[in-house]
Amino acid sequence: MRESPKELSSHKPKPKIMENIKFEISPYQDELQILIDGKKVGYMSISVDGRLLNVYYTKINEDLEGHGYAKLLLDKLVNYAEEKDLMIDPECDFVRQQLENHPKRYRGIWHE
Repeated sequence: MRESPKELSSHKPKPKIMENIKFEISPYQDELQILIDGKKVGYMSISVDGRLLNVYYTKINEDLEGHGYAKLLLDKLVNYAEEKDLMIDPECDFVRQQLENHPKRYRGIWHE
């Protein structure tokens, strides 16, 4: 069955090639950023207070939503927390949901 032009226009564009992705902590250390080809396409708003890594919200460019970039950010955030011996305090709904759905993976770094 062929899709109508209206149905075709509702499809999201395919994500860019994963090998061009980099992560950075912003100069003020208030964001974990995801960059594609050097351009910021999303971030997690964060702060560190002692051993707590607070995560306030996650934002991905609208045209890239639904392609797994938020999960890539979360993976990098978890690696960062593990390297720095921090506990993640998720105020962000996305992060909290992931931690709740995968308690074995995030045991030991989740500040409940």
